[in-house]
Parts: sequence; C-alpha cells; structure tokens
Amino acid sequence: MRVREAPDDDTVYARVTVPLLQAPRGTRDLLPADAAAFDRLGAIIRARALRYGYPPIATPLLEDREVFVKGSGETSDIVGYEMFEVSLHGQAGLSLRPEGTPAVARALLQHGGHRLPRPIRYSYFEPMFRGQRPQLLRYRQFWQWGLECFGAEEPSADVEIVEFSNALHVELGLTDTELVVNTIGDAPCRPKVKEALSAYFAEHRDALSEPSRRRLETNVLRILDSKDPKDREIVAGAPDLHGLLCSEDRAHFDAVVAGLDRLGIRHRVMSTLVRGLDYYTRTVYEFLLTDPAFTKSGDIAVAAGGRYDGLTETLGGPAMPGVGIAGGVDVLHAALKEQGVAMPPEPLAEVWILSGQANDVADRIQLASPLREAGFRVAIECSTRPIERQLENAVKHGATVAVIRGTDEARGGHVVVRDLAAKTQRVTRLAAVVAEVGRHAPKYPKPPFIESGAAPEREA
Repeated sequence: MRVREAPDDDTVYARVTVPLLQAPRGTRDLLPADAAAFDRLGAIIRARALRYGYPPIATPLLEDREVFVKGSGETSDIVGYEMFEVSLHGQAGLSLRPEGTPAVARALLQHGGHRLPRPIRYSYFEPMFRGQRPQLLRYRQFWQWGLECFGAEEPSADVEIVEFSNALHVELGLTDTELVVNTIGDAPCRPKVKEALSAYFAEHRDALSEPSRRRLETNVLRILDSKDPKDREIVAGAPDLHGLLCSEDRAHFDAVVAGLDRLGIRHRVMSTLVRGLDYYTRTVYEFLLTDPAFTKSGDIAVAAGGRYDGLTETLGGPAMPGVGIAGGVDVLHAALKEQGVAMPPEPLAEVWILSGQANDVADRIQLASPLREAGFRVAIECSTRPIERQLENAVKHGATVAVIRGTDEARGGHVVVRDLAAKTQRVTRLAAVVAEVGRHAPKYPKPPFIESGAAPEREA
C-alpha cells in the first residue's frame, strides 16, 4: 500500500491509502517521452516503406489460432508455449497475434490478394503478444515493424528487404549492429539436409539439452538455433548446410550475397543461422546488436527475417513465394538510446492560456482555438487561482508562452502575451495574437488527410 501525496499547489486532496495497481509482468507503459519516440520511429519507418512501394496493412490483434499453428509451425516456440490464447463465451480457438507474417498472409488470401499483379507488398507497425519469459528487451507485449513481399521468387527481393533495413538503421544513426546471413534450403532439398543433421545429432543425443532432444524428433534444424552452451559445442561440429544444398539453393544464395556485396552492405555468412519459425526457406538474416550492454545476455536481433516460399500453401492458398523482415521497435528504441542517439523531446504544450476571471471556460477556449488552428500546441489553465500561481503552473508544465486574459491590462479586445523564459510581455490585440505568439513559440503543421503530393484520382 502506498500513500498518494498531495501535489505542490493550492489544490487540496485527501490523504487516501490505495493499493497501487501495476502493469502485468512482462508489459510496460510508454509514458509521453517514450511514446513520442515510438511515434517518431513509426513515422520514419512508414515513410520509408512507402518510398519502397510497401503500403500499410493492419490485421486484427485477435486471430484464429490455426493461422499460427499452420503458419509458424506447431513445433515452434511461439505455438508451443508462447501464444496468449483467448476464449470468448467459453469458445476457445483465438490467440493474440504473436507475429505479423502469418496474419498478413491470411489477410492476403482472404481478400483475394493472390490474384493481384505481383509482387504484392505490405508494411506494418503494430503490437504483438507472446507469453515468453520476460528478460532483457523481451516483453510480453511488444511492437514490431515489418515488410512482406509476396510473389517474387528472385534473389533481388531478398536483397531489397535487407537493404531497406540497413538503410533504415543508417537513417536513424544506429551503427552498433552486425548483419548475419545464411541459407537453409528449399523444400526439395530439405529432406537431405534433415537426414544429415539427424544422423549427426543422434550420435550426440545424450549430450544434448532436453529441448534439443525434443527438436531432434520434431525439427532438427532448430537445434542449430540453441543457445545452450552444451548444444553450441555440438553444433560447432555439425555438417555444413551449404554442402548439403541443391544447386538452385546455392545459386539463389550466391546471388543474394553478390547483391549485398555490390551495394556495399557489410555482412557475415553464418552457416548455423536458422530462424525459429517453420515457414522459413532459403535465405535467412538477422541484424544483431553488438553493444556489450546487450550481448551479455546472448544474441539480440534488432531486425530479422527471411524467405517463406511455402507459407501461402500451408495456409490453404495457392503457391506463392514470399520474403520479409520484422524489426523490434522496443529493441530499436533501446539500442538508439544506449548508443547516445538524441531522442525526440516530450511533446509539451508551449502555449498556456491563463485568465484572471473565474468561470470563463468558453472564453479561454475561444482564445485558444485560433492559436491551435494556426499550429501551436495550446493548453488551458483550468483553475481559478491567482495569475501568479497560474504562471507558476504553466512553467512547471514546460510552457514557454502565456496568453493572459481577464486582467486590468487585458481588456477591451486585448490580451497579454508573456514570454516565460525572457520574462517579457506585450499587450496585444486579439486580432494580432497569432502573430505575436508566433514570435515566441513554434508551430506544428497539421497532417492533411490527403497528402499534397498524392496522385490525382484516375478516371474510370
């Protein structure tokens, strides 16, 4: 139990002892400063996605559980023990969305997107939910941005998505990352790969961790992804995946690597890299954080993805190649802060409307309206305290300008515009208040519903 203290002003609150409720374990609140940073990251990512031809898509937080059982794979950690399952009126079968790719693929098929001209591109910036054990930068509710490209089997699609992510990090100033890439082969080659790996790991069964022994029976490729130190020693001696691949898979990967080289994107081929979802084929990649503040807990990816050429068939649709990437916004935000990249300031109302008259709320709003329409951030002082106390409160809230009405100086169609930093003021006509405030506070453009650069409507 905690006692809520009264604020440092004239308002009197009763000392009430109440239980302090907290956010569920593994979740967190984004207070205004962090929420502003997330919003800015979202705006930058969405704008870049549009420049690459990836329009936004939004899928429901709730999905049929089978979307992820079939899409992500029943043996994946997500489906095995990380999904939040939801029941409605006793009817189960729904899950909170743990990742974006199967949900976007489901939406594509449901709305006939597979009949559109190819490739079909989408982007998203949405919250996801996993019942994973909370640890460094792993939350049960977290934010992801993602790109999905359906219908392009060419290596150039893989290269473009990796280049997008690399260029995004450059734009944001994130440098402490390493790109690792690999290929795990397509469906026709997978039996040969699995057979060789199964034979090798079967010889070391007793030395494997319990999760890896289970994966030996369900998805042997996942053993390569184990973080257990004992498993890592065994994995180091496993057969080289590249030597087991079909010539078509090797040619595809060679073209991807050649494209990255041609673009000057630094990378390392990591032959043991696999992704923890069953739908991946051929190319896989991860942007790993390299700052020691994060590497102490093992590899943490700020963005990762790969090719998923059989996903739409798995979900019951027609065959369609696909490739994508997803980035953790929480991870990205933390990495930028750790690296010392300047964060957006907390968005405060720089202009504060004060009044020496009580019960004149309509007049205060009328005074604020033209300023807000002009693009200023304006808050209204709601109290009837003396003007000096109202000024103190405005300063505490981060205001830089006060517009005062209802005093001896502010009458007959005039107001006082006071610069709270310089501690200067001017009596100003109401007709000139927008111009006068503009000398002391910034304006913020209002986002239009239709961008001025949008293409004109096509004639039927």
